[in-house]
Amino acid sequence: MNIGTRDEGVRRSNRGRQLLNVRIRATTARRKRQEIAAKLCLLGIALGLLCGVAWFGAAKALDKFFYCNPAYNLRELNLELDDVITGEDLVARTGIEIGENIFGIDLAATEKSLRSIPMVKDVFIERILPSTVKITLTSRVPVAWVSPATDPSTPYDPANMELVDASGFLMKPLLVTTSQHQLPVIYGVNSSEIGDRESLHNDDLKKALTLLSIARTSVDSLLVIRSLNISKGYCIDAITDQNAHIKFASDDFATQLEKLRRLLEHCRETGRQLESVNLMAKKNTPVKFVMAALTPPPKRQQISEKPKSTQQKTRGKKN
Repeated sequence: MNIGTRDEGVRRSNRGRQLLNVRIRATTARRKRQEIAAKLCLLGIALGLLCGVAWFGAAKALDKFFYCNPAYNLRELNLELDDVITGEDLVARTGIEIGENIFGIDLAATEKSLRSIPMVKDVFIERILPSTVKITLTSRVPVAWVSPATDPSTPYDPANMELVDASGFLMKPLLVTTSQHQLPVIYGVNSSEIGDRESLHNDDLKKALTLLSIARTSVDSLLVIRSLNISKGYCIDAITDQNAHIKFASDDFATQLEKLRRLLEHCRETGRQLESVNLMAKKNTPVKFVMAALTPPPKRQQISEKPKSTQQKTRGKKN
């Protein structure tokens, strides 16, 4: 009994020592973790202070040598605007002022403002040290005006029309140039489909744009289209600069334009003027020419003899 009691006491003693060792190791590990965390915290604070000092110093240096340096004040605004907008309107739109620091100009905001102009296809802005900002605009290339009116005799008014490029993109110009006044007008587009900065998904308009594109390359200078009317749907009615009326079918423009080219060459060679032609007919194309005005023969002038003077009649009489 004494031996068993003694062994039980030894086991309890060993168990107690193990528990004490575990507690000591846990306490030691916790203290080491706390020390590491404290060191990392101090290191973070030190790095933060160092970064703050560096940032403050860099900001002061930037202010002194760049942002507040009068050598970098804007003295020249180099503009290549491609007839999209005037220089005065650009300055008013972007807020750029001569005399402000070129590093204080927000180029991203300026570019965003200029790209919002429908006629602008691309924008390039750069600072040229020490005192110049260059802005280059690339304009979209319009090929025609689009009008909701269906009557080509409607008075020409760009304020009520939109420009359209070859892809069907609609745009309202801020500045109407002389060359844009010479563009043809496409009539008969639904007014509900006309919206600024939108690509118009209209099959009849796409056909009209295709016709204009082929006409520019295949008929040379013999055909100048002033207007196209697409309101009928099944055909395109064109009016030329010579006031000739031409009716196109809505497909196979190349064949029709080749037929028209031969007709216009005939008119040029014979001196006749085309009044109208219907190119929808496959054979026996209906053609009408302007009738030459008949000029009346000149009146014959009657020459009356002047009566002889009394002095000449009595010169031969003797007294």
